[in-house]
Amino acid sequence: MSDIPVARNTHTSYENFVAECPCCGKENIFNRASDLKTFESIGGLNVLCQSNNCQKTFRIVGDSVNCSHEMLVFDCQELIDRKHYMNCILILAQAYEIFFSLYLRVELLYKPFAADSNNDVIELNRLLNALQDKIKDHTFARMRALFLQHIIGYHFPKNLVEAEALIKKLPDCPGDPKDAAIEGISNVKLVPLLKALKATNINTLRNRVVHKQAYRPTREEVVSALTEARSILFPLNAHLQLHDDINWYMRKP
Repeated sequence: MSDIPVARNTHTSYENFVAECPCCGKENIFNRASDLKTFESIGGLNVLCQSNNCQKTFRIVGDSVNCSHEMLVFDCQELIDRKHYMNCILILAQAYEIFFSLYLRVELLYKPFAADSNNDVIELNRLLNALQDKIKDHTFARMRALFLQHIIGYHFPKNLVEAEALIKKLPDCPGDPKDAAIEGISNVKLVPLLKALKATNINTLRNRVVHKQAYRPTREEVVSALTEARSILFPLNAHLQLHDDINWYMRKP
């Protein structure tokens, strides 16, 4: 049995894994990019205490398994507690955009790849780049419109050949569908979520914060935006079963 102690007091975020050293009690902030050098969920990893007086090895476990957009939303509560309201608005808008991008990857590439008998990884990577090139300049509004149009249109490719054709046809300037079109979808549980998503103005608030006005939102505005994001993104993700791990879709029923 290993004698390496395990950190019990930990806190995870999208960027960092914070852990109290079980040997000396120092709070260690491990940045995922610079310190841990991985963005995979940490099931168990040995690290060195960052205190010069300690530098002992201990183990971190129990990382978050949430999708990126969910982790960003969770991070916002700490930003609110520290009264970083401007940053919270930026993060929330980014969470929506990451959600839209994940949905397109899953429906246009991950699922078709899993269903395709060829499972051509080179072709998958090529189409991932093609999709990224197609949407790289899309604003929040355009990404939201693509998401809504795709759900309403039920364009679900069965293989990578169909996926490529659909990616090429993605509009450069999509518009939001009418409420009547949203109300006509077969999954009635999605209707109020999609209408709420269409109505959110988080992108407008974000633009006020980041552009020349450098708007400073109130706590009330930020709490309202966070509550709205939770009420839209979390249930949507649950209904759509989105995972940013292609292996999840490769599982056999």
